[in-house]
Amino acid sequence: MYVIFIYEDNSESVVLHQNIVPKSLLIVTDQAINVIYITSRGHSGSTLLAHLLGAHPSIVGVGEIKMLSQDKDERKLCSCHQLPPSQCPFWSSVQEQVVQRIGKHLHELDLEGEDPGAFIQDNAALFESIAHVSGLRTIVDSSKSLPRAVALCRAFDGSNSLRLSVLRLHRGPLGLVNSARKMGMDIRSASYNYVRMFFRTKKELSPFNSLFVTYEDLARHTVGQLRAVMGFVGVPFDAAQLHWRSGEHRDIHGNDMRFGASEQIRLDRKWAVELSWSQKLSICFWTISVRLRSPLLFRWMRDFVKSGDLGSLINFSRFFSS
Repeated sequence: MYVIFIYEDNSESVVLHQNIVPKSLLIVTDQAINVIYITSRGHSGSTLLAHLLGAHPSIVGVGEIKMLSQDKDERKLCSCHQLPPSQCPFWSSVQEQVVQRIGKHLHELDLEGEDPGAFIQDNAALFESIAHVSGLRTIVDSSKSLPRAVALCRAFDGSNSLRLSVLRLHRGPLGLVNSARKMGMDIRSASYNYVRMFFRTKKELSPFNSLFVTYEDLARHTVGQLRAVMGFVGVPFDAAQLHWRSGEHRDIHGNDMRFGASEQIRLDRKWAVELSWSQKLSICFWTISVRLRSPLLFRWMRDFVKSGDLGSLINFSRFFSS
């Protein structure tokens, strides 16, 4: 996402994507901020992708900054000091900047788009404050949240003051459903949610420019995939990104792998030994509409995938026989 706030006219307000916002609430700057937003399901490799991007010398990764509005400190520990924002030297400095700009603390920010005007103001102030403290004007926001992604797109995409770079990170069904299974969800429900969220994400982001990235390709062909991503966001690839544990990462929340030391990237295929053959076959069948990229197929299989309703499957068969 590219943020530019330049105002030279003498009017008292500006129109930003049909939201009229007083100029006093907006950040005025003469240089673009490039915000790369990663949206995905949990356990899809967003922390890995964010660290690969954040290892670039001109990029700062800030993790799941949507968590800044959480009340519990343990839900928003930073990766640089493993402290809550209020105690981290970096994030406390960011908070001071935000307070100076709009008079709000980090936990008071609207980061999900509940109020369009406040959302524009708060996110503009947050990104500008991060850029000021880090000295870097390219920021990786790996909040993953689809509502936040859509809210950012609606607020800023296509305007003269902002351009978006949204990455849609996707993981195959066997790995993702197995992760959900280990967290206590049954595989049918996990498969249904997997398919539902795939098509919901595709539909809600379809009006906006985004890049589809798969975890499997990123893990197998890291350099090639990373070059493609960097080309999309408009920042040249740098070999330093392959040393993604180096440097400082400012991530809020995220997978515990952010505290590790190894730079070796291995494709996670634990599902191959942790799932039975019947579970693998069931998951593949329930999620076939994603593999075929067919929302029509999902609509006809929806009730069967969700609850095992054989009647709906019969209707599905009749649909194809007619």
